[in-house]
Amino acid sequence: MKGLFLFSIFVIIYGSLFPFDFHYVGWLEEGRYAFFSHTLSEAELPDILGNIILFLPYGFAGSELITRNHKQRKYYLALFIIGIFLAISLQVLQVYLPGRVPALYDAIWNSVGLFFGVFLARVMRLNFPGILASDDRMALLALIISWIIFLLVPFFFEFNMEILKENIAIHLDMNEHRFANVIFYVAIWITYTKLIDEIHPTKRNVFLSLDFSVIIMLSAKIFVYRDFIEPELLSGGVIAILLMHSHLFDKISPYKTAAMILVPVMFYNSLYPFEFYSNPFKEFMWIPFSELFSDDMLPIIRTVFYKVFAYGAIVWTFYKSFPNAKWINYFCLIYAGSIEYLQHLTLTRIGGLTEPLIVLFLITFIHQKPKIFNLYDDAELPADLDRKKF
Repeated sequence: MKGLFLFSIFVIIYGSLFPFDFHYVGWLEEGRYAFFSHTLSEAELPDILGNIILFLPYGFAGSELITRNHKQRKYYLALFIIGIFLAISLQVLQVYLPGRVPALYDAIWNSVGLFFGVFLARVMRLNFPGILASDDRMALLALIISWIIFLLVPFFFEFNMEILKENIAIHLDMNEHRFANVIFYVAIWITYTKLIDEIHPTKRNVFLSLDFSVIIMLSAKIFVYRDFIEPELLSGGVIAILLMHSHLFDKISPYKTAAMILVPVMFYNSLYPFEFYSNPFKEFMWIPFSELFSDDMLPIIRTVFYKVFAYGAIVWTFYKSFPNAKWINYFCLIYAGSIEYLQHLTLTRIGGLTEPLIVLFLITFIHQKPKIFNLYDDAELPADLDRKKF
């Protein structure tokens, strides 16, 4: 949890001050006006959501750290004061960044996100203490949330019969279902199911089932304004449901099956249509996540959460398939770096450091659990045998 807390502070500072091209601005002449010129009513919904989400992990991880270490309530006051001071300070610093728009209301919504994070931690502590007690389960829960965010971005729901009919027609058109994407999403949905089982192993709940998730989340997508339609999500989900209800995975490992599909298909999709072209003027994106700061952030944010879950699924399924292997982290880093380098050589795709950094983040927070070999299996030893003699 300490790692999540420190990482959330890094993300807040990095996201607020990028691209770090500071220029001098007179505070009394221009800076003060820029800082106070925007009112709370001018904030747009995407900005509000972004500012709330930015500080939510800080409040969540900070609250959980205080609870775990049995600190007094005065530490909560320190958490709020430091968070609000950080939010206001970053807005002041944005005055000196020509490409950023400082606004006091951003700090207000940041503070709302901080309070929501603390509230969420308290609710989870009361209702799901088993998940919060384990950093490993928390990391897997974050992975599941990244998949849900990918499915539902941009979160703007609207009922429109014309759009609804068009979306249904696309899903029914078999020409819209690329085979590579279908089998990729089969593996993704299988991984999603096993992640749910991992963080909630003792209780079976229909609301956590694969069937319910596919139906609800994909139905919700139909009513999302400015949605990104991928019919393979539905066909892949249906096939995954059939496989999970069959007895296939009683005979073969679902983790190895998912990993063996994800690795080659993601490599294929990342470089498709394989149009390599030498362009000396094409720049490699050395600054991670620089693509996030574009005019239309929603498709980029969706892509980042997709990559977080896809690479997380690869890392975790390899961990589960080969619990004692030492090469997995190196393989995943080389794999992501190779994709980025080859994308740099293609005609339309852009290579950078974002994906290797995502993998580095994932292997830091998702832990491998080595399997200990026991020579004396309990099932094979006589019941009256005293194991202490060994």
